[in-house]
Amino acid sequence: MILLVSHDEDDHLAPMLSALAAIGSEAVVVDTAGLPAAVGMAAEHGPRGDRWRLRLADGAWLDLDRCGSGWWRRPRPPAHDPRITDPMEAAWAANETYEAMAGFWGALPITWVSPPAAIETAMMKTWQLPAARAAGLEIPETLVTSDPEEARSFVDRLGPTRVICKAFSATETHWRETRQVGSAEYELLDRVQLAPVIFQEFVPAEVDLRVTIVGEHVFAAAIESQELPYPLDFRLFLDTGRGVSMRPAVLPDVVVEALHRLLKAAGLRYGAVDMRRTPDGRHVFLEVNPAGQWLFVEEVTGQQITASMARMLTDLDRR
Repeated sequence: MILLVSHDEDDHLAPMLSALAAIGSEAVVVDTAGLPAAVGMAAEHGPRGDRWRLRLADGAWLDLDRCGSGWWRRPRPPAHDPRITDPMEAAWAANETYEAMAGFWGALPITWVSPPAAIETAMMKTWQLPAARAAGLEIPETLVTSDPEEARSFVDRLGPTRVICKAFSATETHWRETRQVGSAEYELLDRVQLAPVIFQEFVPAEVDLRVTIVGEHVFAAAIESQELPYPLDFRLFLDTGRGVSMRPAVLPDVVVEALHRLLKAAGLRYGAVDMRRTPDGRHVFLEVNPAGQWLFVEEVTGQQITASMARMLTDLDRR
C-alpha cells in the first residue's frame, strides 16, 4: 500500500489517486491537519521491535508496516483544537504534537518521495544555491541579507536594473512576485532589517524552463515568459485564464547530469526546478522546489508526469 500524505485541497491528489488506481496500486491518504485527534498516532517500541500505526479519519487503524512507499506532498500543520482555550496551553500542545511526529515520519519503514527531512532542508534557498553550484550548475550572483548597506552595495555594484529581489516563501496572504530593483525599490532597502531578502543578478531569458524530475525521468518545458506582460515572473499568469505558452524542451546532457547530482545530494527523488535559458544559450539554475507543482505543465505540454510519479511510487512500494 502507498501512503499519500496530502489533503483534499491539493489539486494534485485526485489525479495521483486516479493514476495509481489505473495501474492497480492501492493507496491511502492521510491529512496531517487531523492530528492528533481526528487522526491518531501510536508508536510502540520494545525488545521485540517497533510498531507504527495511524488511526484514520474513519476510525480504522492503519499498520504502517503495510506501506512500502510514501508521497510527502505538502502536509498541513495540525489544526488548533478548540477544546484548548488557553493560548499558552495550545502552544504547548502544538509543540508536543510536533515533537511526537517529527521523528515518527522519518523512522517509518517507508521509502519516501521524498524524505520529509530532505524536503525541509532542500527547500532552503541558502542551501540550494551552493549545492547547485557544487553539482555543476550555473547560478546567478546572489546576496541574502538583512543589512541595508550590504543590499545597497550589491545593487550599486551590479548596476541599476541589473538586480531582482524575491521572497523566500509565498502564501495566499503573503505573496510576492519577483521584482526588478528600480528606484522605488532602492528607496525601500532599509526595510530588509525587518526580514532578510534575496537579491540576485538579473538573468536575461530567451525562455524560462520548468524542469520536473521524477526519479531518473526528466520532463523539461520551455515557458515563453518573454511574451508575457510581466516577463520576470510567469507565475502571475498561471491562474488568470490568460494562458502561458509552453512546450516540451530538451536539455543538454551536462545540465541533466548536474540536476541529477543536485537531487542526489539533497536526498530527493522528486524536484521541480526553475531555470532560465539565456539568449546566448546558457542554462542558469534559479531554484528547486522539492514538492513543486507539475499539473500546469502537464496540462499544456501533455508530458505524462503524473503517470511517471505513480509508476515510481508503485515500483518503490513493491521492492
